[in-house]
Amino acid sequence: MITRECIERIKDSVDICDVVSPHVSLKRCGVNWRGLSPFNQEKTPSFFVMPSKKMFRCFSSGHAGDIFRFIQLKENVSFVDAVEMIANRFNIPLEFEKSSDVETRPYSRKSLFDMHAMASDFFVKNFHAAGAIGEKVRRYWTDVRKFSMDAAMENGIGFGGSSDGALLRKMLDAGFSQDAVRASGIFYFREGESSPMRGIMRFHSRLTIPIRDIQGRVVAFSARVVDGVTANDAVDAKYINSPETEIFRKGSLLFGLHRARQCIDRCGVFWLVEGQLDVLRCWDNGIDTAVAPQGTAIGDVQLCALRRYAARLNCLLDGDAPGLKAAERMLPMAIAAGLDVKFFILPDGNDPDGYFREDFSNRFDSLQKSAMTAIEFLVHRFLSGKKMTANERAEHLARIYEIIALSESVLVRESYLLELSVAANLDRHSLLQDFKSFSTGKKFSEPVAHFEANVGASPHKISSAESQLLAIALANKKMAKQMSKFIDEQFFQSLLSREGKILLKLLNEVREGMWDGMSMLCHSRSFADDEKNLMCAAFADFDDDCDPVNVTNACLRKIFSNFIKGEIEAVNEKIRKISLDEGNIMRNLQKNRLALRKKLGSPPQIC
Repeated sequence: MITRECIERIKDSVDICDVVSPHVSLKRCGVNWRGLSPFNQEKTPSFFVMPSKKMFRCFSSGHAGDIFRFIQLKENVSFVDAVEMIANRFNIPLEFEKSSDVETRPYSRKSLFDMHAMASDFFVKNFHAAGAIGEKVRRYWTDVRKFSMDAAMENGIGFGGSSDGALLRKMLDAGFSQDAVRASGIFYFREGESSPMRGIMRFHSRLTIPIRDIQGRVVAFSARVVDGVTANDAVDAKYINSPETEIFRKGSLLFGLHRARQCIDRCGVFWLVEGQLDVLRCWDNGIDTAVAPQGTAIGDVQLCALRRYAARLNCLLDGDAPGLKAAERMLPMAIAAGLDVKFFILPDGNDPDGYFREDFSNRFDSLQKSAMTAIEFLVHRFLSGKKMTANERAEHLARIYEIIALSESVLVRESYLLELSVAANLDRHSLLQDFKSFSTGKKFSEPVAHFEANVGASPHKISSAESQLLAIALANKKMAKQMSKFIDEQFFQSLLSREGKILLKLLNEVREGMWDGMSMLCHSRSFADDEKNLMCAAFADFDDDCDPVNVTNACLRKIFSNFIKGEIEAVNEKIRKISLDEGNIMRNLQKNRLALRKKLGSPPQIC
């Protein structure tokens, strides 16, 4: 883990305007800066940067936070990745916490990244090396795979080499530990092997393709057989991929996303293909937003990652049964992620690499005509060309309904149903009624609402007192500790607004010693993203010139007063409902009301 001191040093030394300005054209607005939102399309600027607080706030999207939060949102990366990206950009050395694991795991994530960078350079040099073997590998790339040498240079294509121990010796000589060598996934060791020099390089005598994370760092490799070069005892395994490591998780990474996301603004749609060479072929022909899963079926984590950058996804499918089955499996997850999917089915037996290798222009134009929307694909899979009874048809429709119901948007669901009525030639009214019957008992999730920063997004009436207390608790750790003393009081537990509930959660963290200020908010797991947005917005709105003690006491008085008045009203309601012959009950209620009125004069306060 990166040390807290290092995170604070980065935050203190980096100007938030320098982090934001590559993404937003900023203009001065008083002591702050203003620009168009980098998260939403808008014509009137609603994005503000406050250098004095090292914060940003976007009123149109509801996002707010510090430099790390901005990079997390803009680049769709984790907190740790955001810290690393900013540190690398501004040449700030990272410091990592020492732990009890150091003796058994004396390497860091950084060392694994460095080892993969070294391996990538090593493989590239082998690919371009003089000699008969290098020439054969390059001919395989240009004559068999039909790619240019420029494409090889641009994408870091390499060759594992024929010397089994050269890379291993190079890494050990560079100071990488034996544990790091074993953890990298670049080498494998036979069971029981203890000598570090007996590691076997996994990609020996194969063409290598680097796999990069969202930051463009090499985290793994895919390697394939080169005819006439790869050893005969290894050709049975046509493809070899890196195993999962601490920096490589197949299910959370898409090949090519580091490049595709930088091009998405030009066309607004990703192209999903099957493998790495398919991606490279698409890139070679100008489809710069092509991506592929890592040798496994695409999952919801990867689809949600795509949705962060664009709402449209085109899928290039193999026309065989497994390809169609894979699309059928992927579509529900894509709809749940909020993606608008189209399918392009290749002629049976083709993949994008082979299909586009010759005559790309005409073949791509022809393919465009075969596009099917998500609903057209479902109708094609479940309803077209099949003789079925009415009950069988109803069962297939139910399968389609189940997929449509995964969309969080009511408007999208209605649009899908209207399209289904046309594509399946069904009566619109009957279809809507049928879907309504199907959905009875299902609880559709409501569309996620954006936080309206100037009004708030609380389901209850927002208490400005609660908002101010939240801001003070975030800005002043000492005041937060003072407030936490009241957390078990009934009047404090009565807070119902969104800000009030977050305040209670925050003060619980403070009381348990789990809160150490705003610097830890971005990587805190105690708060959801929407809660972090609201907390950052409250902190950004906090008036640094206010007297926190006076404001806190005023807010406590207001909350306490509202609670007691509510209690008095509840007693009055009981008094109105009882009969005159219930004298004892009436007297007790009147005593309670009198005691509550006296309490109004003694509100809680901090010193």
